[in-house]
Amino acid sequence: MRASGEAAVIGVDLGTSSTKAVLMTADGRSHGEARAEYRMHSPHSGWNENDPDDWRAAFVEVVSRLGREAAGLGLSVAGIGLVAQRDPFVLLDADGRPLRRAISWTDQRARAQTRRLRERHGDARLVELTGTRPIVGLGLGNLLWSKDEEPDVWARTERAVSPKDYVLGTFGARAETDITTPTRALAYDIAAGEWSREILDPEGVPASLFDAATLRPWEEWGRLCPRDAELLGVPADTILAAGGADDQAATLGGGAVAPGDICLGTGTCSDWRLVLPRYAPDATGTGDTAPHVAPDTFVREVTIDSAGSALRWFRTAICPGLDYAEIIELASLAPRGSAGVRFYPFVDGAQRAPYYLDESSGVFFGITSHHGREHLARAVLEGIAFLYPRTRELLVQGQEVEASDAPLTIVDGEAVSAPWNAMKADILDHPLRATEVTGAAAVGGAVLAAVAAGWFASPAEAAASMVRTRAAVEPDPAGVAEYADIRADYLATFDAIAGAFTRGEQR
Repeated sequence: MRASGEAAVIGVDLGTSSTKAVLMTADGRSHGEARAEYRMHSPHSGWNENDPDDWRAAFVEVVSRLGREAAGLGLSVAGIGLVAQRDPFVLLDADGRPLRRAISWTDQRARAQTRRLRERHGDARLVELTGTRPIVGLGLGNLLWSKDEEPDVWARTERAVSPKDYVLGTFGARAETDITTPTRALAYDIAAGEWSREILDPEGVPASLFDAATLRPWEEWGRLCPRDAELLGVPADTILAAGGADDQAATLGGGAVAPGDICLGTGTCSDWRLVLPRYAPDATGTGDTAPHVAPDTFVREVTIDSAGSALRWFRTAICPGLDYAEIIELASLAPRGSAGVRFYPFVDGAQRAPYYLDESSGVFFGITSHHGREHLARAVLEGIAFLYPRTRELLVQGQEVEASDAPLTIVDGEAVSAPWNAMKADILDHPLRATEVTGAAAVGGAVLAAVAAGWFASPAEAAASMVRTRAAVEPDPAGVAEYADIRADYLATFDAIAGAFTRGEQR
């Protein structure tokens, strides 16, 4: 396919259960989106695995679909930026073929290996080196499980690569990764910029197993040969950006590039991200820190475990016939405070911000025969949002940079709901602005592709042009005052019922 017409780029986000892509031009307009889902294999309870070739197939599907759409619109694809989840490793043999399915970050089998890492190295040292809290599901723990339990696989393992680098590697032979992707492996020394021999040597894992992290996410990784370009429906010589980590790409896709900028996104969890001027690992364990996909900056991330998952549970269990917009519309029929109903959204536990409970569950409190679905719906939305002020405090706690006074940027699922954003603005007493194009990680991938294609000098310059936001939602003074009292009651009620949970260390 020959290049012709106005130039465009494709950003691709390889996620846990699906791959999403967006077709964009330099002015930030979206000209099409695509999504491809894949199966999560669960051979045993608590085990979750992905077939790496499903990731490649999904990449081909979404890019080729948007490539055809681009051609139909008279657009010519100049670059592709792939960003992806960081946690899994793909174990490859000497011929570059996967030896087994990749163990997902949601997998729980490596408890013993994770415990061994924590006992051998200590949580504080692991966080200092890697910027990441040592929890079950991270790359090194899962890799050690394969080493311990699958000696035949381990004996044939020549390389361990990320999902992004596996997919890119099917279009070329470059054995390098970028500086952001290794940062959930629990084996990468961020300050030194290399795989940590201090961590790996005692585990009997050679550092040579991993690709050197030498690339910047906005650099050119390679170009498509005519055969691969035809497969993907884009012009020959289309640039592939080096790409990077999905969380940092989502931060870029929310326009957060300067120290102090905050970006908030909700999927299964609610992820709060703060841009930092330098690497500052958090010894308290309240968040993770990693290099940004923009130069000379880092991203601190604090996560609420149950946010989108609580809303999804409510929809499935209580309102199965409604979509999310209808649930939010239903909630608007109830008054602020949900007429006394309180919801604590820990349906998937609360081992992360802001309460750090070892064991917990979701709770409705205060229901009477006078309450209807509208009160329950509003209580769910309020219950999630009531966790936000403390989480925001934890995000900036102990950091040398102050949070920006600019409106907080909301991306992904939350960005589309003006009523819920107004509620959150009142509870936070801070203005919010939503991005026009959701799927922030894919947008971040498109921004990286635009820089790699030479359209812009830096990711910050590209984001200024390509990340569009809606008008800011300002707090309503009456709502701020009313919600301050309601949240105080919410927290007091939580203190009264929290004894039913096994308490973890409080932050």
